[in-house]
Amino acid sequence: MRHRPTSRRIVLLACAAAALTPAAAHAAPGLGQATSFHASFTTGQEGASSGLAIETTGRPPEPPTTLAPVVRQTIRFPAGAKLRLGALPQCVASDADLAALGAEGACPATSRVGTGRAEGLLDGAPVGFDLGVYAVRGNLFFAAEQGGVPLKRGFWGVAKGRRLALTVPTGGQIAPTLFRTSIPAGAGGATWLRTPHRCPRSGAWRFVSTFQGLSAVDGGMRLGEPQRLRATSRCDAG
Repeated sequence: MRHRPTSRRIVLLACAAAALTPAAAHAAPGLGQATSFHASFTTGQEGASSGLAIETTGRPPEPPTTLAPVVRQTIRFPAGAKLRLGALPQCVASDADLAALGAEGACPATSRVGTGRAEGLLDGAPVGFDLGVYAVRGNLFFAAEQGGVPLKRGFWGVAKGRRLALTVPTGGQIAPTLFRTSIPAGAGGATWLRTPHRCPRSGAWRFVSTFQGLSAVDGGMRLGEPQRLRATSRCDAG
Protein backbone atom coordinates (compact mmCIF):
# COMPACT_ATOMS: atom_id res chain seq x y z
CA MET A 1 0.00 0.00 0.00
CA ARG A 2 1.48 3.40 -1.05
CA HIS A 3 1.69 6.14 1.54
CA ARG A 4 0.63 9.67 0.67
CA PRO A 5 3.42 12.22 1.19
CA THR A 6 3.12 14.23 4.35
CA SER A 7 3.05 18.03 4.33
CA ARG A 8 6.60 18.04 5.67
CA ARG A 9 7.81 15.87 2.77
CA ILE A 10 6.05 18.10 0.25
CA VAL A 11 7.76 21.19 1.67
CA LEU A 12 11.17 19.50 1.62
CA LEU A 13 10.69 18.37 -1.99
CA ALA A 14 9.68 21.88 -3.01
CA CYS A 15 12.75 23.39 -1.35
CA ALA A 16 15.00 20.84 -3.03
CA ALA A 17 13.50 21.62 -6.43
CA ALA A 18 14.00 25.35 -5.88
CA ALA A 19 17.63 24.80 -4.88
CA LEU A 20 18.25 22.85 -8.09
CA THR A 21 16.67 25.51 -10.32
CA PRO A 22 19.39 27.52 -12.10
CA ALA A 23 19.71 31.10 -10.84
CA ALA A 24 19.49 32.33 -14.43
CA ALA A 25 15.92 31.12 -14.59
CA HIS A 26 14.86 33.99 -12.34
CA ALA A 27 14.58 37.23 -14.30
CA ALA A 28 16.26 40.18 -12.63
CA PRO A 29 17.08 43.68 -13.87
CA GLY A 30 20.68 44.44 -14.73
CA LEU A 31 22.97 45.56 -17.53
CA GLY A 32 23.60 44.46 -21.05
CA GLN A 33 27.21 44.07 -22.12
CA ALA A 34 29.42 47.16 -22.45
CA THR A 35 31.37 46.22 -25.59
CA SER A 36 33.76 49.16 -26.03
CA PHE A 37 34.88 52.35 -24.34
CA HIS A 38 37.05 55.10 -25.82
CA ALA A 39 38.02 58.34 -24.12
CA SER A 40 40.71 60.82 -25.02
CA PHE A 41 41.97 64.31 -24.44
CA THR A 42 42.18 66.47 -27.55
CA THR A 43 45.85 67.21 -26.87
CA GLY A 44 48.78 65.08 -25.80
CA GLN A 45 50.63 67.98 -24.18
CA GLU A 46 51.24 67.85 -20.45
CA GLY A 47 49.35 70.30 -18.25
CA ALA A 48 47.51 71.82 -21.22
CA SER A 49 43.96 73.04 -21.76
CA SER A 50 42.08 70.21 -23.46
CA GLY A 51 38.79 69.04 -24.83
CA LEU A 52 37.28 65.60 -24.38
CA ALA A 53 35.96 62.87 -26.69
CA ILE A 54 34.03 59.84 -25.39
CA GLU A 55 32.47 56.90 -27.19
CA THR A 56 30.82 53.85 -25.61
CA THR A 57 29.04 50.92 -27.26
CA GLY A 58 27.00 48.10 -25.78
CA ARG A 59 24.34 45.50 -26.39
CA PRO A 60 21.09 44.70 -24.57
CA PRO A 61 20.96 42.19 -21.73
CA GLU A 62 20.44 38.55 -22.61
CA PRO A 63 17.17 37.01 -21.36
CA PRO A 64 16.08 36.35 -18.70
CA THR A 65 17.91 39.47 -17.43
CA THR A 66 15.80 42.57 -17.93
CA LEU A 67 17.05 46.10 -18.46
CA ALA A 68 17.63 48.24 -15.38
CA PRO A 69 15.52 51.44 -15.21
CA VAL A 70 18.73 53.50 -15.04
CA VAL A 71 22.26 52.96 -16.35
CA ARG A 72 25.12 54.95 -14.84
CA GLN A 73 28.52 55.28 -16.52
CA THR A 74 31.19 56.72 -14.24
CA ILE A 75 34.40 57.80 -15.96
CA ARG A 76 37.54 58.21 -13.86
CA PHE A 77 40.05 60.55 -15.47
CA PRO A 78 43.81 59.98 -15.25
CA ALA A 79 45.55 61.04 -12.04
CA GLY A 80 46.49 64.72 -12.21
CA ALA A 81 43.74 65.72 -14.65
CA LYS A 82 41.73 68.82 -13.67
CA LEU A 83 38.00 68.76 -14.48
CA ARG A 84 36.14 72.02 -13.76
CA LEU A 85 32.65 72.07 -15.29
CA GLY A 86 31.81 75.21 -13.33
CA ALA A 87 34.32 77.16 -15.45
CA LEU A 88 32.11 76.72 -18.54
CA PRO A 89 29.57 79.44 -19.44
CA GLN A 90 26.53 78.40 -17.41
CA CYS A 91 22.79 78.03 -17.90
CA VAL A 92 20.79 78.55 -14.69
CA ALA A 93 17.48 77.09 -15.91
CA SER A 94 15.53 74.95 -13.46
CA ASP A 95 14.64 71.32 -14.06
CA ALA A 96 11.05 72.45 -14.72
CA ASP A 97 12.22 74.91 -17.38
CA LEU A 98 14.36 72.26 -19.05
CA ALA A 99 11.37 69.89 -19.18
CA ALA A 100 8.99 72.55 -20.47
CA LEU A 101 11.20 74.34 -22.97
CA GLY A 102 14.10 72.00 -23.60
CA ALA A 103 17.65 73.15 -22.98
CA GLU A 104 17.57 74.80 -26.41
CA GLY A 105 14.78 77.12 -25.28
CA ALA A 106 15.69 77.52 -21.62
CA CYS A 107 19.43 78.13 -21.92
CA PRO A 108 21.56 80.80 -23.64
CA ALA A 109 23.39 79.67 -26.76
CA THR A 110 26.73 80.35 -25.05
CA SER A 111 26.06 77.49 -22.61
CA ARG A 112 25.92 74.94 -25.43
CA VAL A 113 29.44 73.54 -25.15
CA GLY A 114 29.42 70.30 -27.14
CA THR A 115 27.59 67.78 -29.28
CA GLY A 116 26.88 64.07 -29.22
CA ARG A 117 24.81 61.11 -30.30
CA ALA A 118 22.84 58.42 -28.45
CA GLU A 119 21.36 55.23 -29.90
CA GLY A 120 19.55 52.22 -28.51
CA LEU A 121 17.05 49.44 -29.08
CA LEU A 122 13.37 49.75 -28.20
CA ASP A 123 11.63 46.36 -28.39
CA GLY A 124 14.40 45.29 -30.77
CA ALA A 125 13.96 48.29 -33.10
CA PRO A 126 16.79 50.86 -33.40
CA VAL A 127 16.17 54.39 -32.11
CA GLY A 128 18.54 57.33 -31.99
CA PHE A 129 18.85 61.04 -31.44
CA ASP A 130 21.44 63.79 -31.47
CA LEU A 131 22.66 65.45 -28.30
CA GLY A 132 23.31 69.08 -27.52
CA VAL A 133 25.62 69.37 -24.51
CA TYR A 134 24.87 72.27 -22.16
CA ALA A 135 26.63 73.50 -19.04
CA VAL A 136 23.82 73.80 -16.49
CA ARG A 137 24.37 74.83 -12.88
CA GLY A 138 27.86 73.36 -12.70
CA ASN A 139 26.92 70.12 -14.46
CA LEU A 140 26.51 68.87 -18.02
CA PHE A 141 23.06 68.33 -19.50
CA PHE A 142 22.81 66.15 -22.61
CA ALA A 143 19.69 67.44 -24.39
CA ALA A 144 18.03 65.09 -26.89
CA GLU A 145 17.27 66.47 -30.36
CA GLN A 146 15.92 64.96 -33.55
CA GLY A 147 16.26 66.71 -36.89
CA GLY A 148 17.22 69.89 -35.06
CA VAL A 149 14.00 69.78 -33.00
CA PRO A 150 14.37 69.64 -29.19
CA LEU A 151 12.74 66.58 -27.60
CA LYS A 152 12.66 68.27 -24.16
CA ARG A 153 14.39 65.31 -22.60
CA GLY A 154 17.92 64.53 -21.62
CA PHE A 155 20.25 63.23 -18.94
CA TRP A 156 22.91 64.61 -16.63
CA GLY A 157 26.66 64.41 -16.31
CA VAL A 158 27.92 65.29 -12.83
CA ALA A 159 31.58 65.77 -11.95
CA LYS A 160 33.17 65.12 -8.58
CA GLY A 161 36.92 65.47 -8.42
CA ARG A 162 38.24 63.66 -11.47
CA ARG A 163 35.12 61.52 -11.93
CA LEU A 164 32.29 62.22 -14.36
CA ALA A 165 29.05 60.29 -13.77
CA LEU A 166 26.57 60.02 -16.66
CA THR A 167 23.15 58.87 -15.44
CA VAL A 168 20.86 57.66 -18.22
CA PRO A 169 17.19 56.74 -17.55
CA THR A 170 16.11 53.84 -19.74
CA GLY A 171 12.58 53.30 -18.42
CA GLY A 172 13.50 49.62 -18.59
CA GLN A 173 12.71 49.82 -22.32
CA ILE A 174 15.45 51.54 -24.34
CA ALA A 175 18.67 49.53 -24.18
CA PRO A 176 21.65 51.85 -24.87
CA THR A 177 23.90 50.71 -27.73
CA LEU A 178 25.89 53.89 -28.45
CA PHE A 179 26.88 57.04 -26.61
CA ARG A 180 29.21 59.55 -28.21
CA THR A 181 30.11 63.08 -27.20
CA SER A 182 32.71 65.72 -27.94
CA ILE A 183 33.43 68.92 -26.01
CA PRO A 184 36.23 71.07 -27.44
CA ALA A 185 39.09 72.67 -25.58
CA GLY A 186 38.33 76.20 -24.46
CA ALA A 187 34.57 75.75 -24.93
CA GLY A 188 32.96 79.11 -24.24
CA GLY A 189 36.42 80.61 -23.81
CA ALA A 190 37.01 78.62 -20.61
CA THR A 191 39.77 76.26 -19.51
CA TRP A 192 37.44 73.61 -18.14
CA LEU A 193 39.69 70.58 -18.54
CA ARG A 194 43.43 70.29 -18.15
CA THR A 195 45.66 67.27 -18.86
CA PRO A 196 47.93 65.86 -16.13
CA HIS A 197 51.29 67.57 -15.69
CA ARG A 198 53.20 64.36 -16.34
CA CYS A 199 53.07 61.85 -19.17
CA PRO A 200 53.67 58.29 -17.87
CA ARG A 201 56.52 56.16 -19.16
CA SER A 202 53.95 54.16 -21.15
CA GLY A 203 53.24 57.25 -23.28
CA ALA A 204 49.51 57.17 -22.55
CA TRP A 205 47.07 58.42 -19.93
CA ARG A 206 44.47 55.92 -18.75
CA PHE A 207 40.71 56.40 -18.29
CA VAL A 208 38.55 53.85 -16.46
CA SER A 209 34.79 53.55 -17.00
CA THR A 210 32.43 51.72 -14.65
CA PHE A 211 28.90 50.76 -15.76
CA GLN A 212 26.20 50.08 -13.17
CA GLY A 213 22.47 49.39 -13.34
CA LEU A 214 20.31 51.33 -10.87
CA SER A 215 16.69 51.21 -9.76
CA ALA A 216 16.29 55.01 -9.80
CA VAL A 217 18.16 58.14 -10.86
CA ASP A 218 18.51 59.48 -7.30
CA GLY A 219 19.18 57.13 -4.41
CA GLY A 220 18.47 54.00 -6.40
CA MET A 221 19.68 50.52 -5.50
CA ARG A 222 22.43 48.89 -7.53
CA LEU A 223 21.16 46.26 -9.93
CA GLY A 224 23.41 43.58 -11.39
CA GLU A 225 27.18 43.42 -11.32
CA PRO A 226 29.24 46.46 -12.36
CA GLN A 227 31.34 46.30 -15.52
CA ARG A 228 34.65 48.09 -16.11
CA LEU A 229 36.44 49.04 -19.30
CA ARG A 230 39.63 51.03 -19.83
CA ALA A 231 40.78 53.47 -22.47
CA THR A 232 44.04 55.26 -23.17
CA SER A 233 44.90 58.69 -24.53
CA ARG A 234 48.36 59.21 -25.98
CA CYS A 235 50.58 61.87 -24.46
CA ASP A 236 53.88 63.56 -25.21
CA ALA A 237 56.51 63.72 -22.49
CA GLY A 238 58.00 67.19 -22.13
